[in-house]
Formats: sequence, C-alpha cells, structure tokens
Amino acid sequence: MSTNRNSLILLSVISIIANDYLRGKHMTKRVISRISLLVQKKRIDINALFDTGATRSFVSLKLAERLGYNRYEKPKEVLLAVKDKKALIIGELIARVRILDYELPLSHVFGVIENLSHEVIIGMDLMEPYEIIINTKKGEISFKRFPPTIELV
Repeated sequence: MSTNRNSLILLSVISIIANDYLRGKHMTKRVISRISLLVQKKRIDINALFDTGATRSFVSLKLAERLGYNRYEKPKEVLLAVKDKKALIIGELIARVRILDYELPLSHVFGVIENLSHEVIIGMDLMEPYEIIINTKKGEISFKRFPPTIELV
C-alpha cells in the first residue's frame, strides 16, 4: 500500500514541476537596472540586463569602443542571446562597476560582443560573488548584504 502512496506523491510532485515549467517558472530571471562602468577617468551610466541565465558578463562593441578595451587577435564564437544566435567575443573590457550607487571593490572583466542584444549584460560571474538578488515581480535588484562583500580565498 505504501508503494502506491509513494507513487501518487511522486506523480503529484512531477505534476507540480510540469505546471511550473509551463507557466514559465523555470525561466531565468531577468531585470534591467541602472549601473555605471568606470574605466580610468571615463564613466558611463547605462541600463544593464541582469540575467541569471548568463554565466558571464558582456558589453556591446559600441560601448566598449567608448570606454576602451583590449581586442583579441582572433575572435571566439559563442552562443548567446544575440540577433543571429551566435556571437563573436572580440575582446575584453576591464571596468570598475557601480551597482545601486555602490562601487564594487574589485574591477571586473567583461567580454566584448558584436551584435549584443543589450549594451550590458550582467551574468552570474558578477551576481553570485556579490549576492545580487533579482526580484522579477518588482523589476528590481538588491544586495543580500549591504555593503556587498566578496570573499577572497
């Protein structure tokens, strides 16, 4: 009798997961928020897409050219949310980052992408160490702890 009960419980759990999937609860969390990128004496305030589905952070070629970046000898192809579903990482931009009017303690390396869907995409490489929380219902981000800290090992 307990085997049938366990099977029913398992089917109920699978049904809940399937319903959540169909309602879009499986999707990555995305919110747009204002940030600042600082490279030497240049500062650009811009809207950035905070995307839990992105493992790395990227900037558009247009933005990188305004701030200055290191171009690779040979571009590297990656799959991204871009116009043609493929993109070329053509270089890297090292910038200080201000989020919610707080400058993060370490500079960050952004990949430079042609045809990026947004000027800046903040990925998990920045969100995870600083414990950035995305609230999609309110359309805002926050830090789990303020000021944010990073553990250096």
